[in-house]
Amino acid sequence: MLRALICLLSLVCLAVMGVLTVSCGSSNSTTTTVCHTVYNVVGDWQITVTDNGGGTVTGYGAIDSAGLALFFDNTPPLSSGDTVELPTLSGNCSFSGNILAYSEPGGPANGSLITDASQGNVNSTTSISGTFTGTGGNPSGTISLSPFPPLNGPVTAINAQKTGAVQGAINGQPVLLALNFTPSGSNSSMSFATDPVISPNCSVTGTFTEVGTNNVFDVSTTFAGTSCPMTGTFSGLGFEASTDYFNINGNNPDTYLYANVLASSNTFVMEVF
Repeated sequence: MLRALICLLSLVCLAVMGVLTVSCGSSNSTTTTVCHTVYNVVGDWQITVTDNGGGTVTGYGAIDSAGLALFFDNTPPLSSGDTVELPTLSGNCSFSGNILAYSEPGGPANGSLITDASQGNVNSTTSISGTFTGTGGNPSGTISLSPFPPLNGPVTAINAQKTGAVQGAINGQPVLLALNFTPSGSNSSMSFATDPVISPNCSVTGTFTEVGTNNVFDVSTTFAGTSCPMTGTFSGLGFEASTDYFNINGNNPDTYLYANVLASSNTFVMEVF
């Protein structure tokens, strides 16, 4: 739902690539109906976005206990690295609001954002569906979400050196990080940091805090230093997987981590392998 998703959201996106925003009852939305049953939607989800012209894009992501719902697209060549943020999904049966789509930083639609009104339903713990209405030349269409298992086996806190590769380029600077991961906190939570010897002028630190035992991580990362492409602390969602979604590790068997981090026009997806 990223670049490809963005392409669906914007007529111009078919040539360039835009950003999509679908809403499902969040801080950007207003819940329309109060239900007697509230579903537990915390977990890993796959989203399918279809515009009324027939174009379809698939994305991968998660929903945490606060209702934050983020998904990334990995469709090459124009869609890899885009992010879609749904409104807060509390598990209530009905939602409405805006959906936000951020283009990959440094990509053809660098910094672009599409916001479309949306409404829909949480049908069960395994089904979410809705519609979105495009304005200003953006098409309208539908969204549907279903759970998916990204990992073969149990979630495990990583205790090793890994490589973090950000999709695209933040403020024109490609980001490839040597990260030291250590278990930290409850369940399979972990922290990470760059090696100061390898990266003396840009320190990148952060945490993957697991939400229960759901293979959903609340992610926080801080960039600090004169050579960093940006500075500040940013948050998002992540999950552990067995798949090289961006094919940057030759699809080799490995334990992968994905972080989808909200940073305004520099919102990015990082694959860790």
